Amino acid sequence: MNPQLFKSTEFYHRRYHNMSTVLITPLILLVIFLFLFAFFAKKEVTVTSRGSIEPTKVIAVIQSTSDNTIIDNQLVANKVVKKGDTLVQYSETMEASQKEGLQKQLELLKRQESGLKTLQSSLTQGTNLFQEQEDEFGYQSTFNTYLSQAQDIDLGVAKTNTEVNNQAAIASNTGSAIDNQISQLQTQVSEYEALSQAITNHETTLPEGNPHQATLNAYNSQYATTPDASVTDQYLSQVNTNISSLNASIGNLEIQKAGTGTVATYDNSDSTKKEALKNQFLQNAGQQLSSVETQITDTESKINQADVLLTNTLIQSPEDGILHLSQADKKATMAATGTELAKLYTDMTQTQEVAITYYVNSDYVPKLQKGQSVRLTLDKVGNHGTTIIGKLESIDNSATETERGNVFRVTARASISEKEAQNLRYGLEGRVTSVIDQKTYFNYFKDKLLNLQDQ
Repeated sequence: MNPQLFKSTEFYHRRYHNMSTVLITPLILLVIFLFLFAFFAKKEVTVTSRGSIEPTKVIAVIQSTSDNTIIDNQLVANKVVKKGDTLVQYSETMEASQKEGLQKQLELLKRQESGLKTLQSSLTQGTNLFQEQEDEFGYQSTFNTYLSQAQDIDLGVAKTNTEVNNQAAIASNTGSAIDNQISQLQTQVSEYEALSQAITNHETTLPEGNPHQATLNAYNSQYATTPDASVTDQYLSQVNTNISSLNASIGNLEIQKAGTGTVATYDNSDSTKKEALKNQFLQNAGQQLSSVETQITDTESKINQADVLLTNTLIQSPEDGILHLSQADKKATMAATGTELAKLYTDMTQTQEVAITYYVNSDYVPKLQKGQSVRLTLDKVGNHGTTIIGKLESIDNSATETERGNVFRVTARASISEKEAQNLRYGLEGRVTSVIDQKTYFNYFKDKLLNLQDQ
């Protein structure tokens, strides 16, 4: 072969641009690249589902607070509200009229309470302390009745004591008269006894003033003529007969004196009776006052309840947030007390955080772990698709039964930008991808071939 040919370009072109250099070498390089890629490049193992954007926190559940007619309904879906904004206004005619009636009743009870306390003070002091002429509850009349009955007690006691005085005077006069008669008869007995002693002793004179000196003189004259004991006995017998008669009269007078009876004692129960009367009136007033005070307490409680009902006729936003309506009929004019009207969610434009909620089959739950990456790809937001990336935060402990089997609710938390917050809305749905593992392509396809990987 001509050695000069090795120096030509054509020789080298033919030598190095044949089939082995043009096709086989790139294939070998490709195989090497694929081999390296399979062992070093990783593929995400994911679980997919449908999910939606939810709030990270439900600030409050707005419930109906009254059965009255709704006259102003400011509940609008996705409406941004501030703390204190009016959400629902109810008609308050019934509550207002009820409170007005209760307040009038309370004022009446307060006046009645004041009247009873004045009555108690008047009874205690015994003086009419009522200043108003108008006797609204009749308590001034009650006090006057007490005074009248107290005066009747005074009059009754005075009458009784007057009768006792009269009886005492009569008894005293009768006793004095009898005592005088007894004294006179006793004097006569003494005079006869002096005469009897003088006859017995044959004396000639009697004490001065004795009216029986003539009888003694007659005895002495007869005895001087006929000094016989029978004469003495005759005169003594007559004297003793007179003495016995006088003593019998004295006894009768003493019996008569004893028969005048015991004079009744004076009635000193005036103060006791009036004190008992006052206590009776005070007891009645106290019972009425206790009843009125109980009614006042009950009425005040009812007024407080009416105030609560009036307060319940206005529902205001407790915090800043976004409204999510719960009722199917958004323009309902009435809602029973306790009915859920709406929920107040956090404002994502302020928190720049949302929750991603989705459901997964129970087969995948063991592979889900807190902190795993979650992506929510919305179908369309504005003029372009949006993907939100978050971290798995929680998995429900209990399953939810569906026609396709048991599923578990999974919640992830994602941070969003201010621009995204302007475009997103709670309730938007999309495709959720949970990254449960990362494998090299070699291991991934190996598991696929060995049927060890479910997806």
